[in-house]
Amino acid sequence: MNASDLDQYPTADLQHRAFALARGRRDWRFFIDLFRHTPTALEAEDLDPDVAEIGVAIDDLTGMWREATKGEWGAAEPLARAAFIDYILKYGQDAEE
Repeated sequence: MNASDLDQYPTADLQHRAFALARGRRDWRFFIDLFRHTPTALEAEDLDPDVAEIGVAIDDLTGMWREATKGEWGAAEPLARAAFIDYILKYGQDAEE
């Protein structure tokens, strides 16, 4: 699958796939970098979870994002889509094989 193929998917599908990959990889930085560009500009730099609790912290962060944005990316959607596609291409290839 390439970027053009992925670009055909709705944002919600890309988000679900990228979030699942990042959650599985326990990639806190992905969520922080992404959420810094949300319409509500969450103060993610203040969040510093204990490594043992990173899964809970990711769930908390995504919950805060959903509550603050009602699940909408707004003007940040093009940036979010690009981030999702890049992340899926970089880390999702193994899952497809």
